[in-house]
Amino acid sequence: MLELGKYINISDDLFVVKNLIGAILQGVGLAYLFPILLAWFYPDEIDYVIYFAIPGIFSILLGAWLARHMGKIEDVNLRQAMVSAAFTWLFASFISVVPFMAIGGMSFVDSYFESMSAWTGTGLTMMSNLESYPHILIFWRSWMQWLGGIGIVLVALTILIRPGVAAARLYRAEARSERILPNLVNTSKVIFEIYFVLTLVGVYLYYLNGMPLFDAVIHSMTGLGTGGMSSHDLSIGYFNSTAIEAVTIFLMIMGAVNFTVHYRIFRDKHLKPFFEDVQVRYMFVFLFPTIAVMAFSLAQIGDTIGDALRQAVFHAVSAITCTGFGIADLSKYPELAKFMIGILMVIGGGAGSTAGGIKLIRVTLMYESLKWTIQGAILPRGAIIKRKVGNYIFSDEDVQEVMSFTMTYFAFLLIGTVYTMVRLGTSLVDSFFEVASAQGNVGLSVGITSPSLPVDMKILLILHMWIGRLEIFSTLVFIISVFFLAPRVVGKR
Repeated sequence: MLELGKYINISDDLFVVKNLIGAILQGVGLAYLFPILLAWFYPDEIDYVIYFAIPGIFSILLGAWLARHMGKIEDVNLRQAMVSAAFTWLFASFISVVPFMAIGGMSFVDSYFESMSAWTGTGLTMMSNLESYPHILIFWRSWMQWLGGIGIVLVALTILIRPGVAAARLYRAEARSERILPNLVNTSKVIFEIYFVLTLVGVYLYYLNGMPLFDAVIHSMTGLGTGGMSSHDLSIGYFNSTAIEAVTIFLMIMGAVNFTVHYRIFRDKHLKPFFEDVQVRYMFVFLFPTIAVMAFSLAQIGDTIGDALRQAVFHAVSAITCTGFGIADLSKYPELAKFMIGILMVIGGGAGSTAGGIKLIRVTLMYESLKWTIQGAILPRGAIIKRKVGNYIFSDEDVQEVMSFTMTYFAFLLIGTVYTMVRLGTSLVDSFFEVASAQGNVGLSVGITSPSLPVDMKILLILHMWIGRLEIFSTLVFIISVFFLAPRVVGKR
């Protein structure tokens, strides 16, 4: 730690970080103002507009003040970008609590939990009896999930931040690496356009199948954003419609697929890129056996074969895409079924998508690296092993980074699971399920998450959501830089 402190320039860091954060906060402020438009459709909710207008304007003004020297930034190192990205998610969630406290009458901790869950696309909630809340508040949760799906940073790149090193570093710090076009800002705009079009398609399909328009907008945003927040306590199960469940499965899978694949589908006007993508193929490799085991497990407790298969398909897709929609009470599921869902939540969706978890490409790479290790032991010395998975070619450093990330991911998962077991006295499977849901930014629950949770457990789940959304390393860099390196550097001076 002390050696690292030699390379830190606090004044430079503060200058860069505050300007980057300022630019992003302007985007958050603009996001705050959008729900105000709902007052046009629901005039009886006009009194709630103030709770969006004031914090929105405040965020824009604060962001503009912090970013007033943005044009003078010539270079940004990865550590500064990571600190900025990590802090932005914390601060955006902090600013976003106002409507929950003022309209929903929730405590600060519960409101912060709701905001973090929304921005990170998790879907765990402190709210119940959702039908009793104003439309504008329900829309606010879904709007945050829709934006959070493609990332606060990506939205800022699309709208506010000029092309260059700063944008590229932030893009990487927010756990994204896919490039559709050579220019980063153009890449961001293409992703945003695809995201918007798919959302409209979802709204149309839902409405066509009998879902009210407001619900259609809500569920299309949170389905494609793999967030899973609903306008009903029973989630998708409220509608009791196989057609609506099919539309939801389609949206969840689309949200969990790499946006490069979407771009190629739109560009080529052909589905071939979808079926050729290695992450899509492995998604179904994991899904099919899991669905079979889950369906068998549910059938053992009395469900009909048809209903067991229906629930198994829906919840397996909801878990691996990290969406969190549900059609049944998971707390009543057999331990085996809950464990299988938990495993899918840990695996997660495709890299370069809105999904969370470890990501399919990392899991695939770990499996392939085992094969490469065995090949290296069998083949003659000097033999060249091509480390290729699908269209991706990996170096030894890539494999090492994946291994390090996965070990760290499981370490945090283990710590959270053990703490939950000890603190609440819940079973191993239930504790693992809830923590995996938070860290994987999923939102499925076995009933542990509720307003009655102890404050320390709410904070624990908030941290897991934050850590999981930024894929751990950005949050670790933030914690080390803010609480360990910076104070020592300042003290030495």
